[in-house]
Amino acid sequence: MKYLIGKGGKTNMDIARTYSEENLHLLFKKISETTEKSEQILDFLKLLLKSADDNKNGQKDIITKLLGIEKTTADINNKMDSVLEKLNSIENDFADLKSERRELEQKITLMILKLQKLEDSISDEEIEDYCELAEKLYANWDSLDVLTKKFIPLAEYLYSKLQKYDKADYSPVILELCRAIENEFLLKIFRKYTLDCIKRKGKELYSFFAIDRSDKELSKKTGQFVKAINKAYKTRKPEYTLGQMNAILSMLNNEQIVNASPVLQDFKKYLIDNTVAAMLLDSDYIKKINDIVNDYRNPSAHPDFMGIEKANECREVMPERIDYLMDCVG
Repeated sequence: MKYLIGKGGKTNMDIARTYSEENLHLLFKKISETTEKSEQILDFLKLLLKSADDNKNGQKDIITKLLGIEKTTADINNKMDSVLEKLNSIENDFADLKSERRELEQKITLMILKLQKLEDSISDEEIEDYCELAEKLYANWDSLDVLTKKFIPLAEYLYSKLQKYDKADYSPVILELCRAIENEFLLKIFRKYTLDCIKRKGKELYSFFAIDRSDKELSKKTGQFVKAINKAYKTRKPEYTLGQMNAILSMLNNEQIVNASPVLQDFKKYLIDNTVAAMLLDSDYIKKINDIVNDYRNPSAHPDFMGIEKANECREVMPERIDYLMDCVG
């Protein structure tokens, strides 16, 4: 084979040496993490080098193609470096927040704000494959809220990227999945009921709360629910945490508390009329949601390290928990 002298005095033998099999594998190490076609590209390059024509035009064509792929590789590597930079930033932010002396919900709120900024920085193209994966994991995908359809793919995206670290904290993955089920409980049940209650009771809302507020023992149990509805009356934006919502649902299985509370009686009637209440209030399901709160959501804001094993557990149980909820409210 003849060797054409290229720019900078390099021959195509020099380029062939640069793209030797060993170096090619190193060059495509990052590409292999983002595309399934890296091996095909590698084979293509080797084939080009083996089957090169001795004529001048054939060798120029090879060099042009190799330099083009070199540029593509550099672009992908730069993109990967940007992803790793984002992950480093959020890991550091989460570590700092976990160590702060704040209330649990304040920490989680700040963590979610960090995650929202990360969401805004990730392009639709980057997350596209993870959307398709998520759609296959959830039987009731089409019934999910648009925000939930963002949280789950982002969790899968972070799950993949964090595996580039030897000892990564998977709290962001777990929090995104918990945001998904929290969002569904809020929008499909609690937001609808709260706004419906406000609309029906109107100016009589204060008197509606009278019994729940006047009984000290009852107020300890239903006080958060009353407070949330009263706040929403002013803001028209109902706010509940997953733990609060599950605690309220669990009280509906206690006849003594329900009989004493007009608010719980009203809520239970709403659920009977608008959901498959028997399924939704099933004690086993309520326990499973409680486990999500205590085993995954809340520990994500604690200084404890949330390893990949914990993330795998959360990823395994979440589709069943969310799909079940959709069956209850659908």
